[in-house]
Amino acid sequence: MKSVIPAAFLLTAFSSQCLAEEKNEKWYEYDHLYFQAGSYIHYSSSDEHDGPNLFGALEAQKSNDWLYGLALFDNSFGQFSQYLYAGKIWSFPKDWQNFHFKLTAGVIHGYKEPWDDKIPFNSSNGWAPGLIPSLGYKKNGFGGDVIFLGNSAILFTVGMDF
Repeated sequence: MKSVIPAAFLLTAFSSQCLAEEKNEKWYEYDHLYFQAGSYIHYSSSDEHDGPNLFGALEAQKSNDWLYGLALFDNSFGQFSQYLYAGKIWSFPKDWQNFHFKLTAGVIHGYKEPWDDKIPFNSSNGWAPGLIPSLGYKKNGFGGDVIFLGNSAILFTVGMDF
């Protein structure tokens, strides 16, 4: 189980570097930054859920629709958590061109005892791999996303380029 975390991190870093080499770019070069903030709603409520459902993320988005970012949030149990990720955005065609599908993969940290079993493949020190899909709309640098958090919750965000 502990080997899953380094493998997920290395896969994310390696894929980012390979994609950057396609265009002779460095992995850390980006076209613009995208900040998003939001809140999540659980599919079913629980007395264990605690704290504000606030979320914030900063993404470096590349002109080829690849991205990398860091999200900060309090998890459902009031524990400060982080999600370090890389991903890809696919825009819809023609009349739907402002709509997109986004898929990110990375590592999640912060789900610790006694709630360490609430996300799959979580290690004893709170690290787990993450794969998170979303649907969104973005126009003139402003956007909104609906992010699907497994079978637990749905996250609504608004954001802007800068």
